[in-house]
Amino acid sequence: MLKENGVANKIVHGGQTIEEKLKISPTIVVDVPEASSIMQEEIFGPLLPIVTVEKIEDGFQVIRSKPKPLAAYLFTNNKELQEQFVQSVSAGGISINDTVLHVTVKDLPFGGVGESGIGAYHGKFSYETFSHKKGVLYRSFSGDADLRYPPYTQKKKMVLKALLSSNIFAAIWAFFGFSQDSS
Repeated sequence: MLKENGVANKIVHGGQTIEEKLKISPTIVVDVPEASSIMQEEIFGPLLPIVTVEKIEDGFQVIRSKPKPLAAYLFTNNKELQEQFVQSVSAGGISINDTVLHVTVKDLPFGGVGESGIGAYHGKFSYETFSHKKGVLYRSFSGDADLRYPPYTQKKKMVLKALLSSNIFAAIWAFFGFSQDSS
């Protein structure tokens, strides 16, 4: 990512690598090309791309214009801005004035939204994510309607269509062999 055209010359801090030891120094890049992999792919390393904007709301729009992130962070003491960020940004988790503490709080769900993942983990949230709620229907054999089974005569089709349309009057008419259109 760092060697890509338009990225290497945007490093403002760090950038040192030792490939044979798989080491990368913490690195900050500013205003790299939107199409570069560092702006398009998940980053699993100490790389921080910074996008400059005219006003903070433009930054919210930059976040909303992309797939939902696993986490989003805002650093400010401005309560209105904090609330605006929480309300306008969709992410797996949001932290205000911190970056990793929310992952350690067992009572907060942590997980992605959309492309950043599905479900959440921590405490009961893990249990619910990895549990399947099974729907079960019990009914007796009595009262079974011949209407449910083939062959589907014209009368059966008329009744079923009326029932599926949730029109009880049409269903009653159809049951007696009449179409509501013919009334």
